[in-house]
Amino acid sequence: MDLGQSSRKEIEKRREEERLIKVRNELVNYDFHAGPRVMKESFRGLDVDDIDLIRIALIGPAASGKTSFVGTLQRAIGETQSSFEQGTGREGTILLEECYVQKGIRLIDTRGFLEANEEIVDECLEIVSGRIRPGEEISRDYDDNKEGKPGNSAATRTPSLARCAHAVIFVVKANDPCLSDGKYRKIFRAIKGNLRQDGYAPVTVITFLDELKTEEHKEEASDLASAVTGSSSERTYFIANYTHENAKQSNEVDLLALEILDSVLLLAEKFILVRKQREKNEMDREVMAKAGAFSFGESLEQFFTRLKNKYHWTDQGRLEALRKELRRRRITTVRTLRAIWDDINSELPLSIGIKKTLEKEFKRM
Repeated sequence: MDLGQSSRKEIEKRREEERLIKVRNELVNYDFHAGPRVMKESFRGLDVDDIDLIRIALIGPAASGKTSFVGTLQRAIGETQSSFEQGTGREGTILLEECYVQKGIRLIDTRGFLEANEEIVDECLEIVSGRIRPGEEISRDYDDNKEGKPGNSAATRTPSLARCAHAVIFVVKANDPCLSDGKYRKIFRAIKGNLRQDGYAPVTVITFLDELKTEEHKEEASDLASAVTGSSSERTYFIANYTHENAKQSNEVDLLALEILDSVLLLAEKFILVRKQREKNEMDREVMAKAGAFSFGESLEQFFTRLKNKYHWTDQGRLEALRKELRRRRITTVRTLRAIWDDINSELPLSIGIKKTLEKEFKRM
């Protein structure tokens, strides 16, 4: 190795260390109420005092590395590792576990699955919705002992937003043969379809990165995981978890883990913002209805109709695509769209003209 290559490697190493220190400090000191990732002004007028913790649910097959990922994040942020890999290839986590990451963040480690059926889909949705709570047994029909199964008691609960998961991570193993044979595609798509209806935008974490020896293998694993979970490449991440065999801490693994957490926190905040705005809108409508008055708030449909007439928009296809995407995200008011505009506009099907017009209108408000 010549001096030039050595110098470049030293510079890259130093930059990685600086980046790690910065991201770690930001996440150690993360406080949803004091300094959210979404602009704090976006939450003005919304009651978020009940959100004591940001909860992130991990969902995936047995032996996919969910529990190891929890431990990896704990070490990366500077906490004592309390979660370790099961190492058996069986369904390890039976009790629903809520794992400490930092004072305001918890990871929900769910029971892995070996089969793909409707029972698993319902179970995952009950966990994410907060109906199955930390410490309760996740029991299934084929278990020898079904005592303590949440079942009916869980189904009758209506948890508050504070008790729900606020973001979801799908965890899959890079070299899992079930990715290529499509065994889990139906179950992941069913789970994701239901989650999207509730406003979630799950990301995918592919574990066992160290077992992918070439870039070609990595690309193949990414394509297979995306086909199974439905996550885009922008929301698909790789990591080599810390395990008993791979216990040496590294800046690269720490940085990858923390950057995944950082991106998921932003999605969690967007989810909370949209749900809280929806709650407020419903409360406002109830108050107005009881008072015998009409709400003066403008819906997005009214907003777009007014702008269409005002600016003589002719691109009906693009406008309808935008309306459809906003409905899918459960964004129904101008106030909500304006509040999270900076965070989501790059993800929306916008023409340059419509984008400029919307931003001009927002500035006038």
